[in-house]
Amino acid sequence: MFQFKMRNLAALALATMISATSFAATTKQPTSITINPRTLKARLLENNIELAVQMNNVFKAKDSVDRARRNLLPGINLGAAIDNSMSFSLASVNMLLPFLLPSKWLDLRESQHLLNAQGESYYISQLNTYSSAYSMYSTIQGDMELRQIIQYQYENYKKIEAAIKEAVDAGMRDRSELMQVQAQTQLSKIQVSQMDVLILQEKAAIREMLALPLSTEIKIEQFHISSSSVENQPLQTTVDQALARSPELRQLSSMLKATEAGKWSAFWSFLTGASWGASRGPTGAFADAEGAGSANFNFGNFLILKIGNRELDAIRLQKKQIDFDTAKMVETTVGSLRESQMQLSLAKQAEANLTALYDNELEKFEMGMTDLLHVLSAGNNLTTAFTNRVKAQTNLDTLRVGLHRMMVSDHFGLIQKCQVYKKGTGGLTGKLGRIFNPKKDDMSLDQACGPQVSEN
Repeated sequence: MFQFKMRNLAALALATMISATSFAATTKQPTSITINPRTLKARLLENNIELAVQMNNVFKAKDSVDRARRNLLPGINLGAAIDNSMSFSLASVNMLLPFLLPSKWLDLRESQHLLNAQGESYYISQLNTYSSAYSMYSTIQGDMELRQIIQYQYENYKKIEAAIKEAVDAGMRDRSELMQVQAQTQLSKIQVSQMDVLILQEKAAIREMLALPLSTEIKIEQFHISSSSVENQPLQTTVDQALARSPELRQLSSMLKATEAGKWSAFWSFLTGASWGASRGPTGAFADAEGAGSANFNFGNFLILKIGNRELDAIRLQKKQIDFDTAKMVETTVGSLRESQMQLSLAKQAEANLTALYDNELEKFEMGMTDLLHVLSAGNNLTTAFTNRVKAQTNLDTLRVGLHRMMVSDHFGLIQKCQVYKKGTGGLTGKLGRIFNPKKDDMSLDQACGPQVSEN
């Protein structure tokens, strides 16, 4: 009962801290924020709701480990007898010894490996969430640049429209030309409006990711993703490096160890009890202490091992699938990245040529040496060249985000792994210390990320 009350008090204290933190967060929100890779990572990892849920799963896994430890502690049963005078006397003492049962130790080992796996799951969620946000950041940069290009073209058409209107009013141009340029101007304005809607939606998605209130102005800093040193090395070398850094493989390794421990725990569960006890005899003295145990074995226990081996095989197949998936992702990402580099180079050349052509056609039109259709056609071609250049740059940035995610490099390398145990708590002394003093494992949310400590 005392333990139950303490848990309630702890839960109340945690809820109070979370409420206070939430209140402080809502009262100290920035009036504006400039989004770049650094601020995006810091704000995202601190405020994203999905990551908070994953962190909660880590702490639930830690509680499971604590419970498994406590299940190893001895328990005691005291028997009482009532005599004719209605007074109580101690009749028996029975001490439960769960630490003598192999299944209890295996349960602890299983829960420890599951905790490691959950810690890796949180780390993977951090990497993937940041990857999604990083890619969206690159996309919105490209859309904003594209919007500037369309706006620039719209303003050019407005100038041409004003010049033609003036000439039409003076009787020097046909009204059909004015209608043509007005239609082109209107179409450009529609494109600008469409880009405004798209950017608005993208900013709203970033606002949701970062848990920003509507009162916070979001500014996007222009930033292109840095290249990776692995872009020009052999593909197999890149695959080997990606697998060596893969948190998914580390997670499956922990799952493999947990499943192995769980298999043998289920097998040894036929040993259901171990105790040491003594009872008061007729003379009033306690009899000699006796040990006792209980078992319930049947041949179905051998099937437990077979089923457990099937589960181990399934995890090994998942690990093998990650090898194939990583090779595929490296091949497609690096190959596409090289093509995007080539496309960007060609798009820049085409943009330069078509800019010169458009300026030449506009100058000739102003001198009366060409018609409006040639100017509009040159303008549309220039807009297409602008668009291709922006798309190629955005694709290049997005592919580099994916490559950095696989290699855990660039800003991804600054995201620390989840520390499920404090440093210096390993070994037999540390394990026994955590059984009798579980507070040694207490950590706040901001302390939960650091070098992972093995608990083998």
